[in-house]
Amino acid sequence: MSKGKVNPENSTSEIENISKIRDILFGNNMNEYEKRFEQVEEKLAQSVAENKSETDKRINTLEHYFKQEIKHVNEKLNEEEDARVKSDKKIIAELESLEDSFKKFKQLTADNFSEVNQQIMDLSNTTNDQISSLRKALQDRLESASNQLQSNKVERSSLAMMLTDLAYKIAGENENEDAIQQ
Repeated sequence: MSKGKVNPENSTSEIENISKIRDILFGNNMNEYEKRFEQVEEKLAQSVAENKSETDKRINTLEHYFKQEIKHVNEKLNEEEDARVKSDKKIIAELESLEDSFKKFKQLTADNFSEVNQQIMDLSNTTNDQISSLRKALQDRLESASNQLQSNKVERSSLAMMLTDLAYKIAGENENEDAIQQ
């Protein structure tokens, strides 16, 4: 016989020989061990199947839970995004309104400033005109009073001369009367 070729008759006889040797060594216990191993294998297969089924259920439950949570988070994100968009639009509208109000206020202030500035200029011009006319009137009065004082002064000197003459005359008459009376 060559080593590379296996004879089917020899192989069957070898298996029977191994079976006989096993029976001699272990006896009837071997059959019992085989039954027990088969029972353990069945229980193990059943347990694995139950564990697989339980694991599949748990994975499906977790998958469902995660899908629900993701859906819930997406809904919240969409709601928050919508709220932010609305809030942004409201803020932009308020800013535009404030900007318009500020522009109107700026224009109104500029107009009022221009109007007040014009009023101040008019008032300043009127006041300057009044001051000029008052100064002219005061100068005229001052000149008039000065002229009047000059004329009054001349009249006083004339009056003084007249009084002096009168005094000499009176004194001269008194001397004549005294001379006559003596």
